[in-house]
Amino acid sequence: MGEQLSKAEKKADRERKKAAKKQARADRAYVRWFAFLRFAAGVLKVFLPYKRHDETAGYEDRPYVFLCNHYSMIDVMFPAVAVKKPLHFMAKKDLWDNGFLRWFCNKSRCIPVSRDGASGDVKAIMQAMKYIKNGENILIYPEGTRNRQKEGLLPFKGGFAAIAIKTKTPIVPIVQSSKPGLFKKIHVTYGKPIEFTEYYGCKLTDENIAECEEKIRSVMLEMHSRYRDKKDGK
Repeated sequence: MGEQLSKAEKKADRERKKAAKKQARADRAYVRWFAFLRFAAGVLKVFLPYKRHDETAGYEDRPYVFLCNHYSMIDVMFPAVAVKKPLHFMAKKDLWDNGFLRWFCNKSRCIPVSRDGASGDVKAIMQAMKYIKNGENILIYPEGTRNRQKEGLLPFKGGFAAIAIKTKTPIVPIVQSSKPGLFKKIHVTYGKPIEFTEYYGCKLTDENIAECEEKIRSVMLEMHSRYRDKKDGK
């Protein structure tokens, strides 16, 4: 019996090591993929130019929750060039219905978000928090969908403030002045990290979360208005 148990333990140990090696290979491939995305963003900048306005030197010292307003599918390049280590995009679950987008989302380790039920959102929030606790960054589009209107920002969807507070993570706002276009220069502002340390370790109320999200929205609206009236190429 003891010998059989020993064999079972050895087999389980081999399986664990095999799984660990497989995961390590996948993690290395993911890092290489993100490096490729950063390279591709540099190439795209030739055709979709933008002027970068930095409020801070970098975001490499700890995990961050990045927020970006949303005009098109290429919006991912603006957060991608802000950090060297990978970040996970929170994306609508509907994107997985398209073959190419499903491939891209899985390759980028995106977090699927279901807006048609609380259970889907909870699962996405838990996954985002897990990534943050592992020292990784996440990106959230607070508008929840692409802005096809002329107004500055669409109404924000909730959730991002709670994620940041519960994981004690700074929020970095990134704002595009307008929709990117072929050879049309836009302005992209990278904000200073914002932390709600006064709520760390506290029991959050809906009012607390709403107050924090409104503060972030006000900051992003100010960032948007700062450059939206500038002429292309300026």
